Amino acid sequence: MGMRNNFRHYFIEPSQLKLFYDIITWIVTQVAISYTVVPFVLLSIKPSFMFYSSWYYCLHILGILVLLLLPVKKTQRRKNTHENIQLSQSKKFDEGENSLGQNSFSTTNNVCNQNQEIASRHSSLKQ
Repeated sequence: MGMRNNFRHYFIEPSQLKLFYDIITWIVTQVAISYTVVPFVLLSIKPSFMFYSSWYYCLHILGILVLLLLPVKKTQRRKNTHENIQLSQSKKFDEGENSLGQNSFSTTNNVCNQNQEIASRHSSLKQ
């Protein structure tokens, strides 16, 4: 996210430059994912380290450098996050109770209607 926040705004304006940025970031993402997945494919420690050493641990080093050197934008945190979480949970609980009440009422209504239909069919069969 640090890379995107620091560099993307330079590549937005001309559409050709944005296309170039999109292609480069897609390629870098694919290489990073492949580099990360290698130990899970090999399922062994020694071959995984051999692979990473053949790449000179470049993505490990690059990741650490990005974390250390690029500035990070601080996000604004709410002061009352705990209170907001409690309010949203209580709203969800109230909505759940309302929906349960409506569902149980409609279910009871449907059962009563079905019983009435069965009774009317039964009485018409007796006649």
